[in-house]
Amino acid sequence: MHHADLIDLNDLRVFAYVASLGSFSLAAHALRPHKSSVSRSITRLEEALAMPLIERTTRQVRLTTRGVALQQDCVEMLLRLGQAVGRRAAVRIAPAGLVARSGPGGLRPWRPLSAGRCAEPAASCSAAPGTSS
Repeated sequence: MHHADLIDLNDLRVFAYVASLGSFSLAAHALRPHKSSVSRSITRLEEALAMPLIERTTRQVRLTTRGVALQQDCVEMLLRLGQAVGRRAAVRIAPAGLVARSGPGGLRPWRPLSAGRCAEPAASCSAAPGTSS
């Protein structure tokens, strides 16, 4: 299908989530469609670009070299699009920036999915003294 000009923006958003979270299931949970819908979005995108973006195994999702490059471009593009529209909710993109939390008794450690990774593609997680939620 080699029609890069016909790429669905939602497919790019789904790809950004899958790539950042490293999981079709986590992306489906974050975006609320079924896991099969997430898989179809990735397949459509790979067909439209005529290149594999993700290497799938039963336990792991690994980005190809082109997938890594596209992930970086997608997150930036979605953030810029949200700014251009004037409301991030208009394109349902994830928040970006540092995520910290505090509670009774002081700061509590944030439990990211893995070191430095949150459930949002453009966010980093950290617990720093003196910050609040």
